[in-house]
This record gives sequence, structure tokens and C-alpha cells, in this order.
Amino acid sequence: MATRRGPITLHRLGDGEVVLAGGVMLARAGADGNLAQETGWLSGLHAAEPGADWGVHALGGRDDDLWLTVARGGDDPAHRVYRRRENTWTAHEPDPDAPGAYYQDYATWPEGHAIALRSGGDGRAALVVLDDDGARPARPRLEVAGLQGAPQPTRLAGLTTGELFASVAAGPAGAEGQPGLQTGVLRWGPSDTKGIYAPLPGLESRAPKQVATLVESGGQVLIGDGVEIDDEVVPYVAGFDGTSWRLLDPPPARGAVVSLVETPEPALLAVVDEDGPADSLWRIHAGGDWDVWERVELPPVQVPATWFWDQQAGAWASEPAPVAGLVPSPRAIGRDAAGTLWLSARLLLADGTASPHHAVLRSGPAAGSLALYDDGQVHAAQQDLLPRRTPRAGDATCPQVYVHLYTVSEDSPEVGTPELRTALSGPLGSLLLGEVRSQGERQVGLLLAAGDYEAHKTAIGGVAGKLRYRPRATCGHPPLLRGWRAGG
Repeated sequence: MATRRGPITLHRLGDGEVVLAGGVMLARAGADGNLAQETGWLSGLHAAEPGADWGVHALGGRDDDLWLTVARGGDDPAHRVYRRRENTWTAHEPDPDAPGAYYQDYATWPEGHAIALRSGGDGRAALVVLDDDGARPARPRLEVAGLQGAPQPTRLAGLTTGELFASVAAGPAGAEGQPGLQTGVLRWGPSDTKGIYAPLPGLESRAPKQVATLVESGGQVLIGDGVEIDDEVVPYVAGFDGTSWRLLDPPPARGAVVSLVETPEPALLAVVDEDGPADSLWRIHAGGDWDVWERVELPPVQVPATWFWDQQAGAWASEPAPVAGLVPSPRAIGRDAAGTLWLSARLLLADGTASPHHAVLRSGPAAGSLALYDDGQVHAAQQDLLPRRTPRAGDATCPQVYVHLYTVSEDSPEVGTPELRTALSGPLGSLLLGEVRSQGERQVGLLLAAGDYEAHKTAIGGVAGKLRYRPRATCGHPPLLRGWRAGG
């Protein structure tokens, strides 16, 4: 369904739609079922510099009132929160009195709106309802009677019945420090302020230290993670039947469950994060006590030749298509309101080592695969949304120049016309001719460093005049889709 040089995450909105995120770029399925990147949705977001590892951490709400949390990893982690209304993202401060606060997770509750798990800069957590008027304190309170201190929540799940669930960890009353953190779930009814706490059942007397995945499933909820037994992590899966938690026999693998989904059959599918680059997908029929987990084998994925922004070189670089298909290593699975399954996976090389490529597979048919932007292309698309300005010699704020030559009106097997490619041979052979996406159009133009543009400005103008183009030079590089150099 989609490929990308970089991770792809899956997010389910309140109306059941599954949305993909590559970096801070969102992609959604259109009326024809095929994916489209929402380039215009980058407007209003802070610039995601390549190499800064900004990506979508959580997404919630409904189509006309979305809430977004983006996060940066590495040595300097940070979070930012945005709200989208009337086709515009605006920055949102979850708690002005607690710098560093952010919304960690979202669920649909009550019906039609979102509820968020707010993580404060001071380490405290709270539930916040996000409705038409913005953010306000939620009626449910994160309190557990008989346990010491405030519980530490990790995930939320809301049901259409109005029930709300939160996975939490808390220490037993009278414990010093937190040596005996106990993992469980808080459950609120549609009109409850205080939740009912239920500790998770133990697998060989052990429960997970936290909950990696908590998902709504057919009016109930499922939990997944892992527990350490004899120095090995064993998958953990439990489901709530309306009264109590039921522990399922784990898949025969070593690692933690990081994603879960239930199908109408009914069947459960679980993604297990195993040691090493290869992870696994497992399936079990959920109707009886004698069913066993089966490993799901995924088909290889063919990745096309790509152009990407080389952060170390500070330039666009090309990568040929692998000769053989790459092996999917699953990372997340989800199900939309129509019943279609979506799977995000990292792609492995033939020798089992990790590649920089990721893919999304879908159980329903698609007309074709979409190449999602990498981090460099996302940043270029953000800059392309800014007002255009003319490059000037010596302008330190304009290190890159794009020379628009013409707009692409129909598909071509090559970048540029044969006449243009011939004209760029010789002294201009080192310049990069590219097919780009700019201002909502597919265009053909030159992407240069400012110094190269100044050195070759006259020659570029001569080529454009000879071929009857009306070139326009502007600062910045739009996202490069395909490239060509006479020099290779």
C-alpha cells in the first residue's frame, strides 16, 4: 500500500479511519481506497529539520477536530501538541503552568469527542476532554483507592458505550519508594468519576511492568505487552470480557506484544517485538479454548528506486531498487471501521539485516503503492509552503536554489524531455534535474546549491531560452520525486 525510507506509524481516528504518518506527514485513504499524502496538512506545524527525528507520537479526535502530538527523540527529547480546525493546525499548550506537558494518548470519549491522557512536566498525569470548546478537565479521575501515590497511566481506550479504560501502574499502600509497582486497569462507566481498579492477571505469577498496547475491540478491550520469566521476555495478551480480565496463552515466541487487533471472525492478531531486527505476526481464533497461535507469513515487498536527502552529505542522493523483494518485519497492526486490516512493517534485506525502508500492507486491494516522503522531503515540502522569494548572491539564508522550468502535464518514463537532457550535457552535466512536487503541481526543474546557481546562471538561462522555457528561480528545494544527472 505504501513504502517509505523511514518509519511509518498507524493511527485510528474516532470515526474508525486509519491514518498513516511518516515523520510529521499524514497520509489518508481517499474515496477510491488509495492513499494520498496530505502535503497541505504540514502548514502550521513547526519545521521538522532532517535528522531531528520529529514524528507523530499520537493522533486523536475526529476529521473536523483533530489533535496531534509530535515528538522528537534522541539526546534532547521534546513534544509538541497541535489542534486542527477549519483546515489549519494551531499550536496548543496542554498546561501553561507545567512547561513540557503534552498529550500522551487519545481516545474517543464521550461520543463524538476525544479524551486525552495529559502527561505533565512535573510527572503528574490527568485526563482532559477535548471538545468543540477546546480542553477542559475530564470527569473521570486518576485515583486508585488502597494504592500509594498517584497511578502512572500509559494508554487509554474508550468504548462507544461510554466506558473508559486506562492502563496504570501504582505501588501498594505502605510501600516505600516504588519497589512493588502493580500493573492494572482503571475502568469508568459513562457517568463515573472514580474508576474501578483491576490488577492484571499474572502469567506464571508475573504481570507486565507496563502496558504497551491497550485497544478497543468489539465493545471490549485487549491488552498486550511482555513479562520476564527466567531471564526471557514472554508475550502477554489479556482481554476484558465485561466483568473480569482473561489471560490468553501467549504466542510461542520470545518478546513483547506491541500491537493487537481483533477481527469479526473472531480472531486475534498480535505483533511480537522479538530480539534482533526480525519481528513476527501471530494469529489465533478467539472463539474457543483449544485454538493455538499460528505465525502469519507476509509476502515480500518490492521497493522502487528512490531519491532521498542525504543528511551527512547535505545533498540529494539516489538509491537503486533492490533486485529482490524485501522481507516485512511487522511493527504495528490496526483495523478500520470498514474491517480492513493495516500493517506497518520494517523491511529486511535478504540476509536478515535491517534496511532503511518501511512499508504498509493492507488486506483490501489497492490500485498502486504510494511512495511516502522521507524526512528530507517532508522538510522540503514544509519550506515549499512558505512564500517564495528570489535568490540573491551572497544571501546566507538562501543556501539552495530551485529553478522551475515547466509543469508536468502527463507521465513520462524519464525526467525531463530528451531535448532538455541533451542541452544539460557538457558543462551543466553535474547539475541535478528533478521532477518535484511544488505548490500542488508536478514540475521539472533544477535543484542546485546557491553557489552553483550563481556560477551557471547565464548558461541555465541560455538553455531555457533555447527550449522556450520561462525559468523561475526561488530559494529552497521542493520535494524531489525523481532525479537525473548527465554525469550519472
